[in-house]
Amino acid sequence: KLILLDSLLQEMSNSWDNRIRFLVRYMYDLDNNGYLNKNDFDCLAVKFTIMEGRGEWNKKSFTRYTVIMSDLWDQIADVADFNQDGAVTIEEFQSALKSVCLGKEYDDLPSAFKQFITAMFNTIDTDGDGFIGLDEYRYDCATRQAVASVADIDKAFGVISESGGVTRTRYQQLFAQYLGDTDTACQGCFLFGPLPTVK
Repeated sequence: KLILLDSLLQEMSNSWDNRIRFLVRYMYDLDNNGYLNKNDFDCLAVKFTIMEGRGEWNKKSFTRYTVIMSDLWDQIADVADFNQDGAVTIEEFQSALKSVCLGKEYDDLPSAFKQFITAMFNTIDTDGDGFIGLDEYRYDCATRQAVASVADIDKAFGVISESGGVTRTRYQQLFAQYLGDTDTACQGCFLFGPLPTVK
């Protein structure tokens, strides 16, 4: 019975609906107000600059991330802010992603999404070798969400890694799966570690 319960919980956590809720809650909604707005993406530019520099501030990187995050917000607002109120709810975001990401490969995603995915890879690949190793993956997971067991992180890494890690191309493919594949067993479900069920 416990194995069945664990399997059902993982299926709920890996559902497409929950994955998108996780993305909003743990990765985009930095001001924690329950919806996306321009401020979240301004904060993401600061966050990515600091993460990429491992604490160092680089004005050139900040300018680059400001453009990337501004473009991403503009694309999200364009396809998801249905009532044009400057805020995108989780439901609006999910509806928009269904039309622009569902069933698509990385190369078919909107350009701002692809830029964000590459920027994410760069912040996780802290040693800059073009490869996310287990230590980098663990650090990324543990700094984003509560994780009760390193074994759970390692198990998720085992699902997505090839030859001991994740290349940029593999990361891009997995992120496209995360956004565009409704299969609860697809490898992209494990890109950000063990997912909690998000209410």
